[in-house]
Amino acid sequence: MELTVKMTVSKPILSREAAAIAQRMSDFESSVLIRKGDMTVNAKSLIGLISLELCEGQALTILASGPDEEQAVCTLSQLLGA
Repeated sequence: MELTVKMTVSKPILSREAAAIAQRMSDFESSVLIRKGDMTVNAKSLIGLISLELCEGQALTILASGPDEEQAVCTLSQLLGA
């Protein structure tokens, strides 16, 4: 499953927020990735999320594959304020 979203969270996602997202995504069995431009990272990885330097207005693609992919994509898009 693939969904492209635009971030609407008004502040950059820093280490605390990235840790909360990674921890929440770890609850899902599916593989969950985030693509920003040419960079794709595991949404369950704190370092990966921080490396994306996520902030308001950016277009991101969420990619998920597995038994709970729809729920994972929906949850991640909500966490990103999309």
